[in-house]
Amino acid sequence: MIRPSVVPLSTGAICLLAFGGIVLFTATIQQYLPHSEDEVAYLFQAQVFAQNRLTVPTPPLADAFWTPFVVDYEGKRFGKYPPGWPLLLSLGVRLGRPWLVNPVLATVTLALMAYLGHKFYPAERGWLPLLVASLGLTTPGFLFLSSSLLSHSASLFWTVLALLALYLLTSTSRPLHIRLYALLCGGFLGAIFVTRPAAALGIALPIGVFLLILIFRTELRWPVFFCVTVGGLIIALLLPLYWWFVAGDWRFNPYLLVWPYDRMGFGPDVGPHGYTLSNALFINMRLKLATLATGLFGWPGWTNLLFLPLPFVASWFDRAMRPNRWDWLLLGLIGGLMFIHLFYWAFGGTDGGFPRYYFDALPALLLLTIRGVLLTAHWLNRWAITSLSWQTGNTYLRFNWVVAVCIAGLVLYSFFSTLPPLLTAQKAKYGITPDALNLIREANPPTPALILVQNVKSWSDFAPFFVANSPTLDGPLVYAIDWGAGWAQRLQAQFSDRNCWQLTTQQLLPCNKENYAEPR
Repeated sequence: MIRPSVVPLSTGAICLLAFGGIVLFTATIQQYLPHSEDEVAYLFQAQVFAQNRLTVPTPPLADAFWTPFVVDYEGKRFGKYPPGWPLLLSLGVRLGRPWLVNPVLATVTLALMAYLGHKFYPAERGWLPLLVASLGLTTPGFLFLSSSLLSHSASLFWTVLALLALYLLTSTSRPLHIRLYALLCGGFLGAIFVTRPAAALGIALPIGVFLLILIFRTELRWPVFFCVTVGGLIIALLLPLYWWFVAGDWRFNPYLLVWPYDRMGFGPDVGPHGYTLSNALFINMRLKLATLATGLFGWPGWTNLLFLPLPFVASWFDRAMRPNRWDWLLLGLIGGLMFIHLFYWAFGGTDGGFPRYYFDALPALLLLTIRGVLLTAHWLNRWAITSLSWQTGNTYLRFNWVVAVCIAGLVLYSFFSTLPPLLTAQKAKYGITPDALNLIREANPPTPALILVQNVKSWSDFAPFFVANSPTLDGPLVYAIDWGAGWAQRLQAQFSDRNCWQLTTQQLLPCNKENYAEPR
């Protein structure tokens, strides 16, 4: 048995190792750059917040400073996403290290998930927290999303805090403490809402049902539910308030400015080709579940979900081993996210083999899987004692090590078979690299300068330059897209106080008529 004093030290060491691994991913795979339209929009809005603004004016010749998910509305420019994650990311922007925010959040979240396992399952606290941290560290999707500039790590952080507050309010008998933890639980749910609204609904639904069950069983009282609701509304209402300040309408949906069909629900005007319940069940959810089953931990095939259901079938083998309330809550988290995302037409993509829209279920997936692993070792120990008449000590050592070696083998499979192609696909994704920015840095053009980027055929060609711009286009270097057909002349006239340069595929040249791009 692991000594109690060793567990927190070992878990802490694993969390520090996770931080180093995520930072390494950020530096070598992500290369400190956004690799999706979402990340570009998040980073832009974080830069706006870092200037103590909610929006910036739409620039003149706006198409020369274009990216898909940054929108222009009534003379204002802003990201289309909720403000929760950009606000956190702006802290990193102010420090000049936006890439550092997600690794820090992910490391703290991993430690909190291990601590949550310690609280939910005190009988297993010798092994479970350590195994949760270890398995989280080796989950490819956790590493990929934590090293990105996406909002999922922030949403997961608030989710784990909400679960911890929920545990604390059910574990104390002091009315004042209960109500305080209830307010905190609601506040953390509200923080999820201003970060990822659909995920918040998927998490709040099972937590609400869980609280109602405890109330009807008289373990809690109605004021607890009221406090959770109030705490959630106080924070959640910041989202419509934000849109009211930005667009003058608290119901404003900026997603529709990009795609007029981008809304939740069903119907012929939802999604690019219409969206039905059949699409939701047999295409969207089926594809997400298949991706989760085969990519969750990077293990071969459906072994990723092999151990997860075992806490719920344990009573088939031993009536004393029934799932506890936390097992059911965790299962509810998975079901809640699956249910809510039935109403959204988009698949959402995968990172590291993990369907991103289910990422907030990671605490449930980790804890239930580790519970299943420990139950497997327990059952093998009992079988050997009763059927083979082995001595208890020898059986414990043999089968715990057998299970540990099997899990280690699955992790090694992930590292050496699953992870390499995922890393290859992610690095320089969409052709986004820092090479052109490094070329300009080495050329060191005199500032202030206007740099016309040529040969832009898609958003990804301009993405590194878009985030290198100041949102107000007043930095030492201003990057603009040279669309041809007179764009160079118009941009040079607009920024006449700047030295003009043209960036081709391989070199930086002073602007002159001979170097102007041919009209497209």
